[in-house]
Amino acid sequence: MDSTVATWLMLTSQVALLLNQTVRGQVTGTGSFIFLSLLFFGIRPIYIVTENDFDLFHRLFFIDVDLLAVNQNMLWATLAMIVFWLGSASNDPRKQRIAESEENASENTPVPHAATNGMARIFLLFQIISLPFMIYLAGSGRALYSSSFGAYAYDLPVPLQSIHIIAILVILERYLDRREAAHFGSLILSSLLFLAFTWYMREVSMFRGFYIGGVMIAGIAAIMRLRGRVSYLWLILPILLVQPFFRSLGETRSLSNIEIQELSILEKSFGDEKPTNAYWRFYDSKGDMNIFDTFVAARASAPETTPYILSWLYAPVHIIPRAIWSSKPERGVLHDVSFTNGAPYSPGIAGFFWLDGGNDYWLLASMFGLGMIIGRLDRKVLNMREGYLRNALLAILVVNCMFLTRFFLWQAFWQTLYAVTPCFLLHYLLAPRNQELTAGQSDNDLKKRPLSVDTKAPAR
Repeated sequence: MDSTVATWLMLTSQVALLLNQTVRGQVTGTGSFIFLSLLFFGIRPIYIVTENDFDLFHRLFFIDVDLLAVNQNMLWATLAMIVFWLGSASNDPRKQRIAESEENASENTPVPHAATNGMARIFLLFQIISLPFMIYLAGSGRALYSSSFGAYAYDLPVPLQSIHIIAILVILERYLDRREAAHFGSLILSSLLFLAFTWYMREVSMFRGFYIGGVMIAGIAAIMRLRGRVSYLWLILPILLVQPFFRSLGETRSLSNIEIQELSILEKSFGDEKPTNAYWRFYDSKGDMNIFDTFVAARASAPETTPYILSWLYAPVHIIPRAIWSSKPERGVLHDVSFTNGAPYSPGIAGFFWLDGGNDYWLLASMFGLGMIIGRLDRKVLNMREGYLRNALLAILVVNCMFLTRFFLWQAFWQTLYAVTPCFLLHYLLAPRNQELTAGQSDNDLKKRPLSVDTKAPAR
């Protein structure tokens, strides 16, 4: 454990976990969680030992860390990833596939997509109306979060952005069904309205995932509709390619949209250095990849409080206002995070699990339980009836599972709920009408629509 050989072996095992997901040919919440965990707990430790980048441990956390300590912490992080994967795969895939195929054959008979001109016009109208509202919210700037409404007003753009995503998917479906110039024009307009809405969301939050997450969700959902499945190439490659730009957005997070327009993001991302250096430098201690460093500091700490299962129970009740719940934890933090010395750093969900119990056994048990939940959600979504709802939910699950790697449980819970609620609500409101319209369509229209993949073995 005091050799770099151990570091590379653990990285190899993490890569093997990711490859186990990629060969299945379909992105899932489990795979996206493992992918981002690999960047935090695999690539970052490699950077530390190869570049001797121990600065954050000494300068911020005031702890002595050497190669042996890096490898010991990397070992527990790797074990946590393995246990998460075991939890996700805890149900026998073959039995699960047989049971779900029988259920789909008897109850979920595949039906064509149901997207009408009326639906497309309604969604387009919503996008047009919601844009001035978002501009109004953006006028409050970052002060919106500190208003009397707090996070309730702050998070309002997230469900609204989800409706924009559903709008794009419905209009895309209408275009693919008819391929008329008018529908193509509506698709372009819908996409531009969505991007404008997202651009103004940036004025409200310094957290890049707050607005970029919606763009990723829309992209994955659209690819799912166009290709029938989304391989990991569509997830991994874009994220790796935009890393220097993502870092630049973080370094300019305090600037307004007008101020950031005056900068050259390309020049700030790469400067005069080689592109390869900019990508490698992304993993230094000065950027966003400090999750592992904070994880090491968390495991070196002696937390005074250990909430254990309370962290899980707190997630659904976080929405209760402080006016009603006077003893509500400040900023939703139940853990003893004094080891960060006030820095806004996260030890990742794995680190939070360790702080929940103050020991590695609770960390592994929690990661197994989390894996079971994510794996179950993966299977439920992938075996849903084909349509815009399934595509949207899959994309939301994949993107939010990436964010979960560095979130509190309650943050991931509510971020996901804010995104999926409009999808279910709109599906519920439109489904009865859709069924009637589908039944009355011509045979030619039905032939144009692709059948659900539910008649085949579920994509894994």
